[in-house]
Amino acid sequence: MDLGSIPSEGTRNILVFNIGKNMFSFIILITILLLLLFLLFFIVAQFYSIIFKGFAPFISSGEEVLHKVISEINAQEKTVFELGCGRAGFLRSLRKKYPKARLIGVELLSFPYLVAQIQNSLSKSGIEIRKEDIFKTDISKADIIYCYLNVDTMRKLEPKFKTECKKGAQIVSFQFKLPSVKPERTIELDEGKNKVYFYTIK
Repeated sequence: MDLGSIPSEGTRNILVFNIGKNMFSFIILITILLLLLFLLFFIVAQFYSIIFKGFAPFISSGEEVLHKVISEINAQEKTVFELGCGRAGFLRSLRKKYPKARLIGVELLSFPYLVAQIQNSLSKSGIEIRKEDIFKTDISKADIIYCYLNVDTMRKLEPKFKTECKKGAQIVSFQFKLPSVKPERTIELDEGKNKVYFYTIK
């Protein structure tokens, strides 16, 4: 046996270290690629849903808007829906003020739905997140419905509100009005750049 051909212990350690280092780099690279693919899938799904299905974009209401809306409603022991809830930011902020309210978020897109579920589980807020089409979800028991959607979606929701909501139910919409219903009141924010519209079902 040629003893010179047997690698020393130090050499073996270096080889093991290099293999481990290369394996770690490979895992990091695969993780980054998977994250990029997931992000690309999310962007494509958003684009498809907005352009071809008319869904509202995945955009959250600002903190100032949330605080203002919450200060203007009374959700004590009431049932509150957020249609197209995304990450359910409105409901999570509402939970802090109204711990006994029944809060229900409705979101059809998979990514924001999963994010909302994860945040809900971590915060133990007790918010119910439904993966449903907002045009098919049952809103007959809603006392308050919050929306941050778009012009076309509000137009399509108007007949649903009129036929399914109980009398006295309150509709609160950030930025986008119901096309043929005059709001009871309108709150302006940021010197009129942002508006919140309030309606009550008669």
